[in-house]
Amino acid sequence: MATKGEALGMVARAILLLFALTAIGCCKSKTLGESPPPKPVAQPVKSQSVWAVDDGERIAGKAGALSLMTGEGNAVWKPGQPVRLFGLPGETIALQVVVTAAKKRLEGVTVDLPVLQGPKSLANPPGKGPAAFRPIERFVVHELRMERRSGGKTKNESLGWSASSMPPDPSREGTIPDPLIPVELAPDWADYPMTVEPGEHRVIWIDITLPNRDFPAGTYKGSVDVRAKSEQLQSLDVELEVAPVSLPYAAVGTMVYVEPEDAVVRRTGSGRALDHFQQLMHRHHLSTVFPLEREEEVNAMKDALTGRLYTAERGYDGPGMGVGASVIVLGAYGGYGEAERSKLETVKGALTALDALGIRDEPGKRDIFLYAVDEQCDSPIGPAWRKLLDGSGDALLKSLRVGHTCSEPPAKQGVDLVMMLASSYDPSLVSAAAGKRVWIYNGELPQTGAFLTDVWHASLRANAWIQQKHGIERWFYWESVFWNDGNRGGKGPYDPLLTAETFHNADGDHCNGDGVLVYPGTQVNPGYRSLGFEGVLPSIRLKQWRRGISDAGYVQLAKKVDAKKTEAIVNRMVPRALREAPDGPNPPWPTAGEPWTRARRELFELIVGGR
Repeated sequence: MATKGEALGMVARAILLLFALTAIGCCKSKTLGESPPPKPVAQPVKSQSVWAVDDGERIAGKAGALSLMTGEGNAVWKPGQPVRLFGLPGETIALQVVVTAAKKRLEGVTVDLPVLQGPKSLANPPGKGPAAFRPIERFVVHELRMERRSGGKTKNESLGWSASSMPPDPSREGTIPDPLIPVELAPDWADYPMTVEPGEHRVIWIDITLPNRDFPAGTYKGSVDVRAKSEQLQSLDVELEVAPVSLPYAAVGTMVYVEPEDAVVRRTGSGRALDHFQQLMHRHHLSTVFPLEREEEVNAMKDALTGRLYTAERGYDGPGMGVGASVIVLGAYGGYGEAERSKLETVKGALTALDALGIRDEPGKRDIFLYAVDEQCDSPIGPAWRKLLDGSGDALLKSLRVGHTCSEPPAKQGVDLVMMLASSYDPSLVSAAAGKRVWIYNGELPQTGAFLTDVWHASLRANAWIQQKHGIERWFYWESVFWNDGNRGGKGPYDPLLTAETFHNADGDHCNGDGVLVYPGTQVNPGYRSLGFEGVLPSIRLKQWRRGISDAGYVQLAKKVDAKKTEAIVNRMVPRALREAPDGPNPPWPTAGEPWTRARRELFELIVGGR
């Protein structure tokens, strides 16, 4: 007689066969690109399947046959076994629970993980509303309409990849998953409780955030309860191993721009949404910057700058409690314009306001700089600001660093801080730029992963590993709430909860997901989708970036135990990147999730063993 695990495996393989037969003819030109092709075994289809995978894979509703269902290439689950997770205090561990329908349509499907019991209990505190930050969060994976690949005038090329490095199409039947909608806030169009049609997957993403302080190590156990119309379909046991070593907050530096008033407040109609946005980004170990030019603007944003916004008093719970801004930009994207003496008083007012808050420039730890001009290497504005500040006769003004985005050799640039496009960033040029700080800007295959929706799922995770390996001080991403395609050549406002295409320019480029890491919880635009929530919604790509930054924290901790073994793991995962990365259809780092989780487990064992 077959064991429970063998029986579940037979069912999963049978569903795989059903999907494979369904896919022939209708979907044979599309490949997932992130998992090996399945090897189905013919068995009669008898039941639905409930299974799990971690955050290393992208699961779409119309994904076809996935070998992950049988446990093949699945880093955390196999049929008949618990979901096995591991983590550090201060870390968020992600789990995806997938409900797959066979021949029978499933209705009213719910997924819950109420508690994890161990040396302590990990559960959501009573009385917290659906918008609150909680230890266990559940999200409906929502899919966007994707009508075409990101591209431009040159065939197969886009702002996210060179023509020879174009990744496979990850969409399925015209949709691609990215927004994550809290189950407690899900409107009718998000379909929760879920309906799962025959031959489909529906996915619930679960985040488990471990407290950073006084959280004991040990094994925590719980059970994912999956029901259809209140009747239990299946349960999945969960075992979470927690180490006694805490994860460092924001292990690698980032800088993510946000347009607060014109984007967030105007679209949502609420100033509270801006606070929630900043708290959400902070919880994902990311540092946000926004337009600051005058003293009054600094004072208006002082809670975010000092870290008061990230306290329990302001409704925040999670990593980086009370940690203030690590990067502050004055005059973002050339906001001050030409270097003129008449503007020095305004600049000094902003600096004085920062100084009064106890916020001072500490290069590499807390960065304050004047962003002189954007992507105009031949512009004299940056060097002119440096000269003007130096000649001001004021110590505070003279101490202000000047930066700009330009991808020419940094040593030749007359500014203090250079932000280079990822496709041009060269560690040898950085080494030659003595006395200057050099950061990386955006992302492009094959040199790095890209930020677009239709790239390899592991892109942003790989970026953080690349950053850690090459000692890149800060990674700058140009925008996070580009919900109004208003640049030159853009198409104006659009509904980001409906379509994946976010960006257009006058050069003919069009991109899926570019400039959007979060989605609006409320939209005041008539006819746009809305949850009625004064906040923002995370994306799968945001979670991937968080995962990579957390992995970088693992690397830093493991290096203290065994630098040689840690270096070997890092070199195995990202053998080549930046200017060394070869052109070609496959990046030099893994595209499936299992190798990344295996590497993280190796680092985990080093950390625990060297405690």
